[in-house]
Amino acid sequence: MSSTKPVVVIVPGGFCNPQTYKPVEELLQQQGYETIVPKLTVCGDLSSATAASREWKDMAEKDTADDVKLIHSLLLPFLEQGRKAVIVGHSYGSIPAALSIEGQTVPERASKGGKGGIVAYVSVAGFAHPVRGKNVLGTDDDLPLMPYHTLEEGILHLGEAAKPLFFSDLTPAAQDTAWSQTYKTQSRKSLLTKPNFIETDIAIPKTYLMCEEDQTVSPMYQESFIKTGGFNNVVKIPSGHFPFISMPEKVAKAIIDASQD
Repeated sequence: MSSTKPVVVIVPGGFCNPQTYKPVEELLQQQGYETIVPKLTVCGDLSSATAASREWKDMAEKDTADDVKLIHSLLLPFLEQGRKAVIVGHSYGSIPAALSIEGQTVPERASKGGKGGIVAYVSVAGFAHPVRGKNVLGTDDDLPLMPYHTLEEGILHLGEAAKPLFFSDLTPAAQDTAWSQTYKTQSRKSLLTKPNFIETDIAIPKTYLMCEEDQTVSPMYQESFIKTGGFNNVVKIPSGHFPFISMPEKVAKAIIDASQD
């Protein structure tokens, strides 16, 4: 892998297994990029756990801040070697991805005598917060559950009704494969984040990859997030919510282009 190219961190979406991002990760690696795809702290497999178990309770307590800590634990060793990085956030993953940028850009690190830094941010069907300390709608309310979510003791269960929405542009067989890799449990706390560092605070180039046929985060909402977040570069692709599976070449190209700006 080339040490002159930025490290690419792909932060998975909610309920997502890092394996989902393998098609794009492999394309980037073929072009000489080192990649990091963390297994988020807020989601996982609780199929053999009960609400009384330690595993369940530990996950229920995890929130976006825990995912930011995880991202930093994996990325900062590269930055301390003087490496640059591109952060990619998919769906829910856009929230910890954006938060992980605070204080870690090249100028910010240099001002404290540090080396390296994050040079670009790519949001794929991600979110943007209009006001500091509020949710993505700009209010103090906790966001309502989606129709395919059920809540149990701090844990959201992902119902099978999400499968055709998540993977709308895949064949039925490919949907089944993708669904089998998807985690079915995630902490409720992770979806209650009201950050004080928001997308308009990000002072590096920002690309939004808009999924025009998305049935999970509708294009109407994505258009709103593009404006709210002040994204200076927008790439539109005719995909569903998981272009990492259905259109990996287009996603890889958008990331590579962002790394070269």
